[in-house]
Amino acid sequence: MTQEEKKTENRIKIENMMNDENFLYRRGNIVWIQVPEDLKGSTHIQAGIRKGLIFSNDVNNLFSDLIYIIPCTTQKKNMKFHVKYQNQYILAEQLNPIDKSWVLTDKEVTKIDEKTLEIVESNFMKQFGLKDMMAS
Repeated sequence: MTQEEKKTENRIKIENMMNDENFLYRRGNIVWIQVPEDLKGSTHIQAGIRKGLIFSNDVNNLFSDLIYIIPCTTQKKNMKFHVKYQNQYILAEQLNPIDKSWVLTDKEVTKIDEKTLEIVESNFMKQFGLKDMMAS
């Protein structure tokens, strides 16, 4: 396959994914994740089954085995950057790279609304100094 044919094939993959409303790894989806127990204690990621918001961009999510998620919890803590969504909190100050194989494909997927995603993005940017903390 030539370089040009490969580029065309990738463009078609991207277009198909952008038109597929059921694309599991879409930015803004909250998915169930199985974090391997052998990571318990060696990282700050909690092991076991939990929810996470897919935060990496869709093109990355299509081609890479590694995606970035923001963990979710039902535990209310008075943390400045947590974003309430339905019956859970999105921990916008945390970003975790995970292997795509950790996503449980047989569990429900929740798509958050654009307004909530904008709040998560804003809080994320404030946490990492990409936006003034005093900005709304």
